[in-house]
Order: sequence, then C-alpha cells, then structure tokens
Amino acid sequence: MTIPYILRLSALAIVSLLLSGCTTEAWYEGVKRGAENQCRQAVPPDAEQCLSRLNTRSYDEYDKARSGQRQ
Repeated sequence: MTIPYILRLSALAIVSLLLSGCTTEAWYEGVKRGAENQCRQAVPPDAEQCLSRLNTRSYDEYDKARSGQRQ
C-alpha cells in the first residue's frame, strides 16, 4: 500500500513547521537534558563521573562563545 503524494507532502510540511518552531536554545537545553538522563541511567560510580563531565554552560554563555568564534 502506497501513501498518496498529497498525504506525504502534508506530513512533510507539518514536520517542517514543528521543527522550525523549536529555537536553538530549546535544542541546546534538550541535548543537555538528554545527556544528563543518559548519565543517570549508569551505575552510581559511573553516573557520578559521567555527570561531572557534562556541559554546564548556560545557553547564553554558549551563544556568546560561539558568536565570538565567528567574528
């Protein structure tokens, strides 16, 4: 069974709109939270070590550092 062209096109348009609605800051924070969750799933000694290596910069700090590198 094939999906009609108009349905595929509509789905692509909806996904594009949803993805463009997420800000860079939201993506940044989401990735940070995902990494933290991954660490918390490890056994306690490994989890603590993993958590200590995580990025703790705020989005503003990250953005300033990134902007400075582009200039």
